[in-house]
Amino acid sequence: MRQQLEQILVYGTLAFLLGCHLGLGKIIPLWAAVSLGVVFSLLLIGACCKDWESKILAVLAVGIFFCCGAAIGSGAIRQAQLEIGSFTGQQVLVYGTAEPGSVKNRPEGTSLVLVCNAVQAESVAADTSLLPAAATDSFNTTAAPTNRTATAVAGKVRVFIKNVQLADKLAGQLAVRGTLKPLTNFANPGGWDGELWNELQGLQGRMSVSGSEVYLSGGSPGISDRIARLANTLRQQLQSTVPGQAGAVLAGMTLGGYDGISAETRDAFARVGLAHLLAVSGTHIALLTGFLLLVLRRRNRYTLLVVAAILLFYAALCGFKPPVLRALCMSLALFAACGSDRLPQRSNIFCGVVLLLLCYQPRWLWDVGFQLSFVTTAGLLYFYPVLSGVCARYMPVAVAEVLAVSLTAQLAALPFLVHYFHQLSLAGLAANLFLVPLLEIAVLLTLAGFALLPLLGLGKLLFVLAGTLLLPLLKLIGWLAGWSWATITIGSWPYLCSAIYYLLLLLVLGNSDWDDFSNKERRLLIACCCFTLVGIGVYDKVRPQPLTVHFIDVGQGDAALVITPQRQTLLIDTGGLRGDYDTGRRIILPYLRYLGIRSLDVMLLSHGHHDHAGGAAAVAQNLPIGKIILPHEPPAADVQALLRNTKAQVEHAQTGSNYSLGNTELQIVSAPVSSSTAGDANESSLIVRVASAGGSIVFTGDATEDEELLAAGQIRPSQVLKVSHHGSDHSSCMPFLTAVRPQIAVISVGAGNSYGHPGSAVLQRLAAVGSQVWRTDLGGAIKITFDGGTVKCYSYRYQKEYF
Repeated sequence: MRQQLEQILVYGTLAFLLGCHLGLGKIIPLWAAVSLGVVFSLLLIGACCKDWESKILAVLAVGIFFCCGAAIGSGAIRQAQLEIGSFTGQQVLVYGTAEPGSVKNRPEGTSLVLVCNAVQAESVAADTSLLPAAATDSFNTTAAPTNRTATAVAGKVRVFIKNVQLADKLAGQLAVRGTLKPLTNFANPGGWDGELWNELQGLQGRMSVSGSEVYLSGGSPGISDRIARLANTLRQQLQSTVPGQAGAVLAGMTLGGYDGISAETRDAFARVGLAHLLAVSGTHIALLTGFLLLVLRRRNRYTLLVVAAILLFYAALCGFKPPVLRALCMSLALFAACGSDRLPQRSNIFCGVVLLLLCYQPRWLWDVGFQLSFVTTAGLLYFYPVLSGVCARYMPVAVAEVLAVSLTAQLAALPFLVHYFHQLSLAGLAANLFLVPLLEIAVLLTLAGFALLPLLGLGKLLFVLAGTLLLPLLKLIGWLAGWSWATITIGSWPYLCSAIYYLLLLLVLGNSDWDDFSNKERRLLIACCCFTLVGIGVYDKVRPQPLTVHFIDVGQGDAALVITPQRQTLLIDTGGLRGDYDTGRRIILPYLRYLGIRSLDVMLLSHGHHDHAGGAAAVAQNLPIGKIILPHEPPAADVQALLRNTKAQVEHAQTGSNYSLGNTELQIVSAPVSSSTAGDANESSLIVRVASAGGSIVFTGDATEDEELLAAGQIRPSQVLKVSHHGSDHSSCMPFLTAVRPQIAVISVGAGNSYGHPGSAVLQRLAAVGSQVWRTDLGGAIKITFDGGTVKCYSYRYQKEYF
């Protein structure tokens, strides 16, 4: 009976997760979840009264778990309150408090996340008697205006205060006056999902204001603010003692966050399967727990209370992230069981913690950290004993246990790693086996340094020891990541493959759940799973591939990927944004990995402007490229960086020349010679046409009206046109559009850009020639296929299922 209840809890938890997912996705509304839950409950009561079979009772109980998950996911416990996002686009006065740990001084000003509790719209706040007079200082020290007429709201706003450093002064209630603007995110497959991230964090808008538009209440900081400031002080002490990447990595591993960690370091950790160590996770809580129990030795009730208090404080320092909370709750539950002499099954505790966390915050189910933490812990609970026994047959016990832990974690998390990162680390097993123990020693030395920091000499000495240990490890990780065999690109993985994979894992490593099957039946099921996985993979490689072009959402820039029917690839431009945001590393490469692309046949840059060539160097650094085609101009800085990072054949385009990509042709329609001494003017932008039997596309870069007029007499009609210069009114002249006669016009443009792109005049000209306009600022990435003589167009923001 007890074993049956444990199984019901396990399957019920899985059903709860499924229901919560469907509820969050608005597939099951609240009324349907509640109605179905009532039906299941009544059936269960009737079944208990009539003494039905235990299997029927179990199914009904699991059904109730499913309905509870769907109800919670669809909003059963959400607070009904007006959201701050409903005031987007208005001039508002927003009241709230700074989220602990979010206030950071930047070179250009101060950034923070404002947790909103009230708002006044322009019509209400316009009465200047309600507001303090504008301050003459860099910020307003007067109290926040009274919010008697304000509307209660919920949600968070990202605030940037220009040209002032306020990290040490923002405490208590704040009021910020300005225009509430919408959050802008890139919408591409494969990369970081900013829209989902903002939803998980509760962010609903952004404001950029001057210091005189921020009003401070003058109140004292709360406990959470004090802890956040302490964490920031510890971080500063560590990074001042251990400068460079070593200090930034140690701070990230012990306190969370990626401040100061370069993109190269993050990529290197990801390529060798150690990305989970860069941020605080359950691994750190488990490590700290084991160390504390080892130091305290005696495990009585008082010892466990001390350990629990230290863990709570450490979790608060780290900001109570979902993986930290999960591990913290698991540890506290185990401590409580040991303290009361009750030792329940670990799986029961695990399931209870999962249910508790998701009841508290259902949206954590969609958080990648929570998901990886969940599947890894589940794998260690259910698969580790089997793998540990197998490994112990062939090697010493200590080595076998470390290897089994690493192997179990990677096997359990594999579908999620493929889903989010589209690649697997071949070096991960060795890295986890040999490098993780050394990295954990560095973490423990750093944590001990934090504890002994009041003894300045000893605390900083431990920081130095941790940094000294970490430096050669960083070099070794970078060396391993540089090898081509370190990772293998997988591409997107259908959900069916994930389901089959986990079934296969249960068949191979499961135990009691499969006692009803004979060994022959079990082997047959294993063979069927393997055959199905291989079959799906083979079909994906041999299925018909129409001419396809992906217009990648890179903001105010251009980037497009062409895939020919023979699966040859052509990348035209790579985007580029201001600051240190590398579109090649953070957008283009994840997109290519999502599609399973391991190399490029051709890269073509229309011209050297940063918004077209900014990501080229990162792409060349990480992918083999067969040929690079450049315009006739002196190489700009981004082009020089590209040439330093590639061994590909480099050619300069010639007007009228053609390049063959199987049965697809790349035609250079116009390749003018730049007259600009800067070497990257729009006048040198290439105009090219990609054509096959299925259809054709014209790419114009930032071609000017004069260049278009010269090309109009040479270009042939095409179904698709990439509109020049992001829809500028000074391009896309009528003679050129008449010559191309595009059915579809794609404008690659950034949301809310300061240039006013696309211009109203060019939109009118496109409408006059009968073109259907698609824009990346509205639809995200745009996918166009030429199949059977028909042109089909899809937007990633609204039609993700077609990507």
